[in-house]
Amino acid sequence: MIALGAWLLARGVTPLSAPAACDALARARIVHVFALDGVVLRCQGVQVERASAEVERALAGDDAEALASVLRAARGSAIALLPQASRTGLGKQLASFAHVRGLRAAVLAPEIAVYAPVRELALSSAERDALAYVARALFRGAREPSVSSFPPSLRRLERVEVLVMLSARGEPRLWRSARGTSIARALLTATRVARDRWREREQAMGGPLSKRLLELDVEIAVLSEDGTLPGTQRSFVDAAITSSHGIGFDHRTAWHYVLPREVARRKGGAFQALTMQISEQGLTTAILSESDTRVYRFVSLPLGLSKAPLDEAPRPPE
Repeated sequence: MIALGAWLLARGVTPLSAPAACDALARARIVHVFALDGVVLRCQGVQVERASAEVERALAGDDAEALASVLRAARGSAIALLPQASRTGLGKQLASFAHVRGLRAAVLAPEIAVYAPVRELALSSAERDALAYVARALFRGAREPSVSSFPPSLRRLERVEVLVMLSARGEPRLWRSARGTSIARALLTATRVARDRWREREQAMGGPLSKRLLELDVEIAVLSEDGTLPGTQRSFVDAAITSSHGIGFDHRTAWHYVLPREVARRKGGAFQALTMQISEQGLTTAILSESDTRVYRFVSLPLGLSKAPLDEAPRPPE
């Protein structure tokens, strides 16, 4: 683990934000970085070297898997480049903070962007259907299954956040997420919390969930983190949160977020979405400068979908 006093210097990153940046590298288990564009990176426990010609070639191309393979060859490796640098191919996408499948941002700041390879979820159609089926059955009131009843791919130990959403004809009605040590565990917790929340707001939601469920789609997704933001200047946050991203923050023992589709709906941009979320939790933006607050972006990766049974029947013409 990187010591609290570890620091990062990257063309003007302030000492105040440096520990957060180094902590983010520790969270991502990055111990080796290929530096590009003249970026200077200093974090205790992280080896930094100039990017090889092989890394440069992969970065100039458009094969994300090839770039990820180069980085995986050196275990715990990542690339650090200058945002908005003049590049081509994948390098141009990463310099503009775009989400690239097979890669995950570890740190994003106005002066530096660090990306590492990530294992993509590879679930079969049957596994995806099973997730949605289990969630719908639990919403109907079925007994919660044991984790051991899930297939190995869904029990695999990994830090994951699963979102369960109830929507009507594409319009979200209620959603909850849970973090867990496997997709199965997080799914069960998220479904339980969403079901309890519906009960609390039953009258406002139009009646018991068991009766409304025939009209509702059940969507399952993974909220995959795609970069810690040590700096929270408005212009930078608005640039770093692309149309593919949501934004969230950890504060002490709780976390809150705004989904990508909700960020896109808010005309004030990602920074306003973040500050509004902070305000809705009864907090002030002063928490952004506190050491126990972490701002991050994420992408929502669909896992399963159970369509509303009533939507499967033909509708009469209006």
